[in-house]
Amino acid sequence: MRERTLVYMVFRGDYVSLRTISRTRKSPHRFYISRHKLEELEHKSEIVTYDIHSFAILHQNTYAGTIEIEFSWLENNGDTVSGYQDTIILPYDKMMECLHESTQKNEPVIWKALSIDDSVGQARFVFKSRKNLHAALENGVIRHKLIRFLRDQFRWGHSEKIEIYDDFMPYSFYFQEIKNGNAGISGGIILHGQENMKKAYYSMHT
Repeated sequence: MRERTLVYMVFRGDYVSLRTISRTRKSPHRFYISRHKLEELEHKSEIVTYDIHSFAILHQNTYAGTIEIEFSWLENNGDTVSGYQDTIILPYDKMMECLHESTQKNEPVIWKALSIDDSVGQARFVFKSRKNLHAALENGVIRHKLIRFLRDQFRWGHSEKIEIYDDFMPYSFYFQEIKNGNAGISGGIILHGQENMKKAYYSMHT
């Protein structure tokens, strides 16, 4: 099991802000989610939201009574965009209780909680090129597909980082694993079936 993460949340009438803190790192910025977006979880099992350069997938597990938030923390460092992925799991009812309480009281409600996250470690991403990344992030359908693909396919906690470059194909990339300072696995992250973006899918080529 991975170390538990401290989640610091401030609920206000129209939004909630989050920060995550563990023994090894702290989130690069506060992540803001609108009240309207959170309330969608009462009717949907999953939503995707973003703030600045970062993204999050929120999934409600009705049976477990929890909410799983999968963050893709990204920072713009001038010439490159870098970041990492992290997952936290919290009690769903408690989070929504704080959200509604902040509205009723018309004042901020602060909630500090330890996550119950035991997901597999993720490698750190460093985007060396940004043209295809920006194009993918600006398209809601492609953004969702890319976030899911990076989350599911790069559970490489043993890697130092994954460097990602533009590929000649739109919305596609070339990646290079760096492990212990040396080059590891490399290949492509290719978006296939672009003639129909709703059915298009990413796959890895090594």
